[in-house]
Amino acid sequence: MVTEQEYLLQALKDAEQMELDGRQFYLEAASKVKSATVRQALEFLAESEKYHIDKFNQIYLSLQNDPLWTESIAAFESRPCNPNVFAKAIKVIHAQDPGDYHYDLQALKSCLLMEQKAVDCYTHLAKESSDPLSKRFFMSIAAEEQEHYNLIFNLKKFIESNLPDYPGESPPLGKEES
Repeated sequence: MVTEQEYLLQALKDAEQMELDGRQFYLEAASKVKSATVRQALEFLAESEKYHIDKFNQIYLSLQNDPLWTESIAAFESRPCNPNVFAKAIKVIHAQDPGDYHYDLQALKSCLLMEQKAVDCYTHLAKESSDPLSKRFFMSIAAEEQEHYNLIFNLKKFIESNLPDYPGESPPLGKEES
């Protein structure tokens, strides 16, 4: 039978891998999008994922040596999203062809799926944890992932609503309709 400590250590490794995969996706997508605003948002998300990766690794190493959570390992510095992203976007949207944003919108939709998966994962880990500091940490990271989701959702909707003759909903990357 798996102990709570073993379960938590494996969950931290799984979370670290999820963040690594997310960071890689954000960096690759940022190199391909047309919109500088979407690129900046993706680069911001990639940097946030780097912080999450480092934090998961720090916690994993600490808990391997001592299974007790401390204030220092549970501390989480939320990274605020840039609220001016929409003001910057409006300046370029009307100057470009709506087709220019097809990949950008697909990338944003894929980001939404990844961020929702992260929110669900960290909320679940918080519920499963018996340690109050562990619960607080996982709820803090879930809240930041929800902020990321909201940023992406609002940016996607903003672009869609400001494109003249927007062609409609884009599928996520890798799930294009045939």
